Amino acid sequence: MYSRLFVPIFIIIAMVVGVRYTLLFQAETASANARYQKDASDIGIYLHKTLLPAVAAPDRAAIDSALADALLLSPDLAAARLDFAGGHLEALRQPPPRSDVPAWFARLHPLEPIRRHIYIGTASLVLEFDPALPVAGVWDSVWKQMVITALNVTVIYTLLGIIIFANKRMLRRLNDVTRRFQGGEHDARLPVGGTLEARMLAVTFNNMAQRVQALVGKLQTSEKELSDQLKRTLAAQDQLQAQKERIEVTLASIGDAVITTDLTGRIESINEVAQRLTGWPEPLARGMELHQVFVLANNFGQHSLLKAMSAIYDGGEVVKVGNQSLRHRAGQTVTVEYTANGIRAAHGEVQGSVLVFRDVTERRQLMQQISWQSNHDVLTGLPNRAALAARFESEVARAREQDYLLAVCLFDLDHFQQVNDTLGHAIGDEVLKQVASRLHDFAGQRHYVARLGGDEFVLLLPEMHSRAAVEVAMERLMSTLSHDYLAEGQAVAMSASVGIAVYSGNEISADSLLRHADQALYQAKIMGRNRFHFFDADLDEQVRTHHNRRTEVRSALLDGELRLYYQPKLDMRKGRIIGMEALLRWQHPSRGVVGPMEFLPIVEHSEVIVDIGEWVLREALRQLQQWRAFDPAWVISVNIAARHFQRGDFVERLTAILSEFPDVPPHMLELEILESSALSDINHVRAIMLDCQALGISFALDDFGTGYSSMSYLKRLPADLLKIDQSFVRNMLVDRDDLHLVSAVIGLARSFGLGVIAEGVETVEHGAMLMRLGCDLVQGYGIARPMPADEVLAWVAAFDMAPTWQAAAGLPPIVNLHGQEPAGGTAQIPLFAG
Repeated sequence: MYSRLFVPIFIIIAMVVGVRYTLLFQAETASANARYQKDASDIGIYLHKTLLPAVAAPDRAAIDSALADALLLSPDLAAARLDFAGGHLEALRQPPPRSDVPAWFARLHPLEPIRRHIYIGTASLVLEFDPALPVAGVWDSVWKQMVITALNVTVIYTLLGIIIFANKRMLRRLNDVTRRFQGGEHDARLPVGGTLEARMLAVTFNNMAQRVQALVGKLQTSEKELSDQLKRTLAAQDQLQAQKERIEVTLASIGDAVITTDLTGRIESINEVAQRLTGWPEPLARGMELHQVFVLANNFGQHSLLKAMSAIYDGGEVVKVGNQSLRHRAGQTVTVEYTANGIRAAHGEVQGSVLVFRDVTERRQLMQQISWQSNHDVLTGLPNRAALAARFESEVARAREQDYLLAVCLFDLDHFQQVNDTLGHAIGDEVLKQVASRLHDFAGQRHYVARLGGDEFVLLLPEMHSRAAVEVAMERLMSTLSHDYLAEGQAVAMSASVGIAVYSGNEISADSLLRHADQALYQAKIMGRNRFHFFDADLDEQVRTHHNRRTEVRSALLDGELRLYYQPKLDMRKGRIIGMEALLRWQHPSRGVVGPMEFLPIVEHSEVIVDIGEWVLREALRQLQQWRAFDPAWVISVNIAARHFQRGDFVERLTAILSEFPDVPPHMLELEILESSALSDINHVRAIMLDCQALGISFALDDFGTGYSSMSYLKRLPADLLKIDQSFVRNMLVDRDDLHLVSAVIGLARSFGLGVIAEGVETVEHGAMLMRLGCDLVQGYGIARPMPADEVLAWVAAFDMAPTWQAAAGLPPIVNLHGQEPAGGTAQIPLFAG
């Protein structure tokens, strides 16, 4: 028993320690954070006062001294940078403050680096604080408490061990003398000594052994007298016992409840199942009349049972009855079905009856549940699509007969997928239930609401007198739906888009009305969401055409009509192919090869783009797996659409795809994303990129310079490579601005430690100029056009490095475009001038 206490004691200690250290960690962290924040504020105030006169002067020596002193005053200050009219000064702590805090503990703390901007007149001061030392202080306090706790636990378990040892020795003695006593040594006794418990146990055992020894003597005397009588009794009982056991085994092995009666209707036997269902134990039930134990809840059923049993006693046929309510002795009822028949002797004479019954409550409830679920949505309890179809046709018929307007409103929650991806499906389900509740409350008894599936709901508004009345109802409902939803303590903001189709008596089916509402819903989303839109017949054909084209693209994916073409990427300085970019094409049955810009924009805002993206990844990895035998250093670049890349499960799905090709190292895959992919949520995109890079995958920013390029993006996005857009490269030999832009991008990439590759290299002169500007990696029609996979290896084998590029590789780089630029323009720059 004492050894079993180790686990619960350990659990109690663990719970106490967990609570204690949680509170300790929170208290120490809060205290450290308060000091950390205060020090940051104090040093900011100090520097503002100190630097104000120095900046006004300006006095570089005083500023430099003040910044250095700040590092001494605050051990948490990692860097101080000042931009002022006189230039830029900074003080950096070398080396940065670090501490020997375990990595797992460092991940727990909520202290974050502080970056503060302080404006001193026209100057800008940036202070960066590192929380390493405050975290070390928290760890030191926690570590000391952990040592004390470990000592306490050791002492507790040592004392428990001593107790266990003493009791184990006592129990061993008791077990030994008991075994001897059972073996016939009735004079065996425990020695009285040891602890108080041991002495009490010895005295108790010895007294009991003495009494047992006396009783054994008496029993041995009477044993002979009883032996003869027992033999005679046993012989008679064996036969009865065998018959009884056969009957009991038979009844017990039956899964149904069984009651047998004699000809007077009194119970002779009742098995365990019957006892459980009726509540009557066998000793009490035996001898009672059947209707007193097997009590049906309604008088008609009870009367029918008595009548059926009377007929059976008279030789009648078997009786089968279902769906009867049986009342338990305690008062509750269950649904049963029963079969009653007579017990007949060999010559056919009725000697009694047998009643077999079973509990069908669960089966009946299941049938009711199945019936309910067939017409209702399980999550929200609203009618489902099947129930809506029946009600919809009925409402259309009523509207036609009674000549009133019927409004069909199709709801779709805006950006609901983001709730599932960021907050979890549990919160998403709770939001759906609350939306359904608000719609149900609005519908009341007059209107009808149903859930189609996902985040789509349908509301039928019958007996509407005008379109204006529908608009008033929708405005009121949209206001109700726009209020925040409280799920698991979180306030979730959610809006809805609504498409409305109005039935006004024309010959149209319910399916057509719902389709019109769907088209209107699509228009509401296009116009910005969080609004309702009435179906417009003039736009129907346009929407249907777009939908058909999107369906055609999906069919092309499913039918295997998509192809990957590959465009080589060249390192001009080394004269070797370093990899390929995978480019999508559609091998249309009638139109031939179709470029991506003719079909990808149609599906870029739908889930089809995700399916296409995953197909491209698999196909590129499959091809790379074959090419590794030719050149194991090739890297394949794959473009990823923004909708695909920003999915919450992108990293998980990408990991699964990589696992399908174990022979391809992840670092041989490069993902290309557009700058615009990061604009909506740069923090989310950065997190996805870091997770992918942890797998070994590299990133390239595609078409750099055409969007909202800025150094802040380069700083926050962990890209590995910049791709200069072909529109700048193509014209850089004739357009001075494009040449300067290309040079600036190359310099920017070098400053951030990034690689750079240029697209749109159409001539040898393009490549030579790029190499002299510092960009050795290129691709474009001047090297090779995109080609099918089966043509790549033959092209690589025949590829010959252009002599002009070989010559340019030996020339010094161009470091000053202004010095090289003649009056005649960029086209006259001598590429091979020393």
